[in-house]
Amino acid sequence: MIRLNLNENQPVFAQIMEMIESDIITGAYQSGDLIISTTQISKAYSVNPATAVKAVGKLTDAGILHKDRGIGMRVAPGAREKITERRKAVFFNQTIDALLAEAKRLSISVAEMVSIIQGRSDNK
Repeated sequence: MIRLNLNENQPVFAQIMEMIESDIITGAYQSGDLIISTTQISKAYSVNPATAVKAVGKLTDAGILHKDRGIGMRVAPGAREKITERRKAVFFNQTIDALLAEAKRLSISVAEMVSIIQGRSDNK
């Protein structure tokens, strides 16, 4: 399940959080499933254990994970929906706005963008 390609544009703990969230969205982890331990994360990617703990702690604070004492961290009920709603908001409020601004600078009409998106979507 771990597919972390470390990059320098984002803090490592945020990349770990994103990886876990993506695994929840895609169904690799279901509600109630145990996630890999912070020790496993730190060893797999040669990152400081504190970095893995920070990522898991932030996901716990956000209600995405919860601690099952003596067992490990589990995916919280409703985690997938929380992640999806937050990511949709980011997509609509940041990605779409940036896309529209760049299209305007390049004199690309909304109709042209829709046509291209539909064409690419049909090919997938």
